Amino acid sequence: MSNSARMFDVAILGGGLAGSLLGAILAKQGISVVIIEEGVHPRFVVGESTTPHTSLLISLLAERYGMPEIEHIAYPERLPKHVCTTSGLKRFFGFVYQRPGQPYNSREGFQIGTNSKDENHWFRQDIDAYLFHLAVQYGALPMQQTEVKAVEIGPQGASIQTNTSAEIKARYVVDGTGYKRILARRFDLRETPTHLKHHSRTIFTHMVRVPSFQQEQNVMPLAWNLSTLHHCFERGWFWVIPFNNHAGSTNPLVSVGLTIDPRRYPRMHSPEREFQEFLQRFPSVAEQFSSAQAVRPWVSTGRLQYSSKQSTGFRYCLMSHASGFVDPLFSRGMVNTVEIISALIDPLLNSLATDNFDEEPYKHIDRLQQRVLDYNDQLVNGSFISWDDFEVWNAWLRVWSLGTILAEFRLMNALNDYTRTRDEQCLRSTVPDPIFSDFEDPDYAAFFKQAADWIEAFESRSLSAEETAKRIFDHTGDFEFPVNITREAFERANWLKPGQVMSDSNVRLVRRSYRWALTNPNTRDLFGRFETLCRWAQHQPDPHLASDFGALQVQSEKTA
Repeated sequence: MSNSARMFDVAILGGGLAGSLLGAILAKQGISVVIIEEGVHPRFVVGESTTPHTSLLISLLAERYGMPEIEHIAYPERLPKHVCTTSGLKRFFGFVYQRPGQPYNSREGFQIGTNSKDENHWFRQDIDAYLFHLAVQYGALPMQQTEVKAVEIGPQGASIQTNTSAEIKARYVVDGTGYKRILARRFDLRETPTHLKHHSRTIFTHMVRVPSFQQEQNVMPLAWNLSTLHHCFERGWFWVIPFNNHAGSTNPLVSVGLTIDPRRYPRMHSPEREFQEFLQRFPSVAEQFSSAQAVRPWVSTGRLQYSSKQSTGFRYCLMSHASGFVDPLFSRGMVNTVEIISALIDPLLNSLATDNFDEEPYKHIDRLQQRVLDYNDQLVNGSFISWDDFEVWNAWLRVWSLGTILAEFRLMNALNDYTRTRDEQCLRSTVPDPIFSDFEDPDYAAFFKQAADWIEAFESRSLSAEETAKRIFDHTGDFEFPVNITREAFERANWLKPGQVMSDSNVRLVRRSYRWALTNPNTRDLFGRFETLCRWAQHQPDPHLASDFGALQVQSEKTA
């Protein structure tokens, strides 16, 4: 670039996954985009676990904007062919409950399947680089190793000063810098102190020689290394995200981290020593890491939680992690990121076309960011509270899984309908007062709020553990929670084998079986593949359901 200023339609601060994905879509639409990145690709990022919600939203973006290239990152079978061979496979969420000084009790583990298909453990440095280069391929200007020194936004647009001699001018600015949050600092948007209830800090690295948990003793249907594994204990959790868990992977690394409440566990030592000391508290976790070796320096953070007073304004938007963050538990970070991208693109394209940058069309994005941030806060805070007692955790986990699975089915139906009709109305939410997603069950917000009140009553010792768990499980019966799934959705999700046909009675059975599994305190394993629809741990299915399963050749298993 020359020393003189250059004008762009959109300047994106940060060339990570969020900024690069948005930049690629905008550039494909003919928008002039500059992506300003402080580092250089490939660059270290801790790793990311996807969910069906994430992948379905990416598929929607690919369908709407004619970009099959971005859908490659959502499908494990496409990743090695088109993107990289360094990402891992995810078939379920794995949760195991750990007690200090005691070996893991196999009756206190959960395997909760990803409904529509296998998911991914993204090796982020390669995923980010792929999307960044895709944006450049479509015409975005890359500015790597470029630090933003100042941003000014006025009636005619934005002026961005960098550590180079270049001055960047843009009609609109998007901040995708995450925790660095350039615009939040510049315009005093950070909420201090944050209103978020949850408290956690984390330490993490990449390691080698981390075997599957309980490799020889596992009694659950699937190996734990096919999951995003969470070792949960009082006010904390370890994560284990393997990139090396399938035959096509060329990556020996495993993303490993420890997230804990700093009020319960203040920082005392170096991050590596602290991690090792926590391992010694839990014999079964220590066994999994007995031969593990870190391959890069440990990273230690302060409190993770932050929030903003607003995330949109005149000619700017703070995307997802630039606006706020709670905790990596439940892998909701990428869901929020892709939701914000989906919500931002059309208003931004309209503003660029009409040269009208009034704030009103963007206010729904701010409301969305605040809504999902508060939901994540309550969800994770409730989890940390519930880990004081396994039965409370058992109940609270169903609160999360009910909302998540039902929203995924509704989103899958929307994608199916939109793909078939190209009617944008298929993507419009009709859910009143949603709490975390435009596609959630209409009754979920009230259910969640009531369960969250009981969890906080348990924390204050106003309710016993037994009463808290009982109330939550009983409360699931107050709503229908229909699994809104159709035969067409089954076909799109590739759940049916060639020649198989779903009847209406089969679909009704699937809905009943999901409801039974999600609301029964004795179920530990729900694996969402049609050919092995549900495997029940510790408890056989309802006999009426069991006879139907036989007709569908669905296996039921009982494990110790």
